[in-house]
Amino acid sequence: MQRRVVSYLVMVAVIASIVVVADTGNRAYAANIVPSPFDPPIEGIVALNTPYNLGQLGDIYVCIVSTTRQITDIKLIDPANTFHNYIGSPPLPITLPQGDNQCLHLQASDFGLSGGFNQVGDWAVVVNTNPGMPFIYEFTVTFQVIPESIIGALAVVLPSIGAFAGYSVLRSRNRSK
Repeated sequence: MQRRVVSYLVMVAVIASIVVVADTGNRAYAANIVPSPFDPPIEGIVALNTPYNLGQLGDIYVCIVSTTRQITDIKLIDPANTFHNYIGSPPLPITLPQGDNQCLHLQASDFGLSGGFNQVGDWAVVVNTNPGMPFIYEFTVTFQVIPESIIGALAVVLPSIGAFAGYSVLRSRNRSK
């Protein structure tokens, strides 16, 4: 009976660690104008929670506070210097009014990359506005990032422990027969 309980606990631990590792944080929604997540408000482009993992959608914010600006063009440039044009909603041009502390929230899917960032390396976002003031922001996409937290540590350690525990249980069953 006790072996069976241990076996079930090991299976639950292994499944939980697989779920933690498999979660890439992908969310599926279009670009939209949102209240600024920054206090104090900023003017420019920021990619939050970088570096991104391969396949993540990312959270990129374009914020304008000094004057009303119309965003006329947005491009995402991958490490191979391929330009991905903005195809999200709302369509261009997008007007961000002065003083409303509003930001345009973008993700990789707004540039036709529905599976998220598809290349490892340095990416850039270029935004042109009217009146003319280009914004450029560079960020990195890596193969795999394990957060420096207990969840990241468990995600690495638990599958090995689970495999060893499963092997030990099966080995002890074979010996008792």
